[in-house]
Amino acid sequence: MTENSFWTCPPQARVRGSGNYTVTVVLPPYPDHSWEWPPNDPERAREFASSFGTIDQVLEYHGERNISDGFSLQTRDDLEWIQVGVWGNVIGISDPALADDGNSWPVLEQVKDLAERFPGAKIVGGASVDRGETHEEAAWVVPGFELVHSEGWPCEDEPSLWTLDGDPRAVLDACGVTAQTAKDADVAYDPDNPTSTYWGGLGELILGPHRPWRRRKVRTSVFRVRHTHAATDLMEENWIQD
Repeated sequence: MTENSFWTCPPQARVRGSGNYTVTVVLPPYPDHSWEWPPNDPERAREFASSFGTIDQVLEYHGERNISDGFSLQTRDDLEWIQVGVWGNVIGISDPALADDGNSWPVLEQVKDLAERFPGAKIVGGASVDRGETHEEAAWVVPGFELVHSEGWPCEDEPSLWTLDGDPRAVLDACGVTAQTAKDADVAYDPDNPTSTYWGGLGELILGPHRPWRRRKVRTSVFRVRHTHAATDLMEENWIQD
């Protein structure tokens, strides 16, 4: 281990796979961002990054970039970069430490932690990782409803093998996401078969006008971080090791 890392593999170790891994927090009173999106607040973004459960320390700030630029994961070094934005009452983070293979559920862990920190907030987390087969995890917190957690491998095509807690339909109804809304957005939702449901797309519909991740010109703060020992071990297992 170096002074800046808990990694046991070198920086040039190759990353296997790709994916998306975000958590979005919408603080009440849920402002309408359908027309004008507030600018990113770099100081609040750094504060949030420093307090996020997967991160041990923020090491460097590398300015801002468009949210759509993302990061290409090629080597272990790329796993140390995160994007964080605070846009008024909306907070978002993209962190590869949220990826999982179904054994640790980091999305659920971080969403539950944020729900305790921000009571009354709407929180949507999701990670989809493709390493030949795709693993998905999603967690939703909407005030007044039981937390929804979904996790599994769509390739299994067997509902009994999928983890699903909470009442997704009740949460979707409360957020105005109807079957027609999902169809119009080309988002599959089968209440009887979670393996064929597009959980990431449903999460975006729950966020509605507060979803930042498809707004190409929204700016985020870019940080290089040292993840916690536990998060580093999980990333090394999920992204590096065969």
